[in-house]
Amino acid sequence: MERAEWLKKMRIMAEALYDHGAPAYWVKFGMHPYPTHRQFIEKFLERLGAHSHILDAACGAGLYDGMLLEAGHRVLGIDQSGNMLAQARKHFPQERFPGLRYAKMGLQEMDFQAEFDGVICMDALEHICPEDLPGIIANFYKALKIGGVLYVTVDALELGEYRGAYERAKAMGLPVVYGEVADELDAVYAQAMALEALELKEIIGERLDLSVYHYHPPMEQVRAWYDQAGLTIEEEGTGDEYVHVLARKNA
Repeated sequence: MERAEWLKKMRIMAEALYDHGAPAYWVKFGMHPYPTHRQFIEKFLERLGAHSHILDAACGAGLYDGMLLEAGHRVLGIDQSGNMLAQARKHFPQERFPGLRYAKMGLQEMDFQAEFDGVICMDALEHICPEDLPGIIANFYKALKIGGVLYVTVDALELGEYRGAYERAKAMGLPVVYGEVADELDAVYAQAMALEALELKEIIGERLDLSVYHYHPPMEQVRAWYDQAGLTIEEEGTGDEYVHVLARKNA
């Protein structure tokens, strides 16, 4: 299979898996579950003015949107999974939260132009292939107003931990690049899709992660993409298995 065709398949499978497992997310996690994510959202909010407009990119079930709304901001949440958005709307109905909107849109399809004071993208970029990541980071830049703030999480594991997965996938004939994890994907994906949605809450974590495409770039590359896009990194930190990055659009 050619790489472009394989990557298209990976994206379709990821959307289908998140659609299938959407009901499990609030049951498993509840509101804003990770402490380091909460801390960095607070740092992100401190950098914004009152009544800012925020894009929650790849918002999923909207686990952190409550923090943004409580701070008095307007929010647009986008995600490629319609069922994850349905969970978000269930917990944040527009009649109760008029400052919040949701729209079905993948990160690759973003086309905003200087509309937002802040953008967050949490626990999602690991599902994006290296061909798409530079363009997505550039689109975050385009979406922000001058002076706007971006908060993104990036998987924190060292690339050396993926050598075995890479070598096994290459031996299987998969068109992978180093940093991609796909050697067990087809088998674990089939197992996950065979479960009832709420049963997935028992295996969400490392095992379920094997059922969906992951790419883990080195942070040096991520920093280079930020620089190429025109974003200035103001702060980094590590926690809850992620590197947390705050950046600003200065021009």
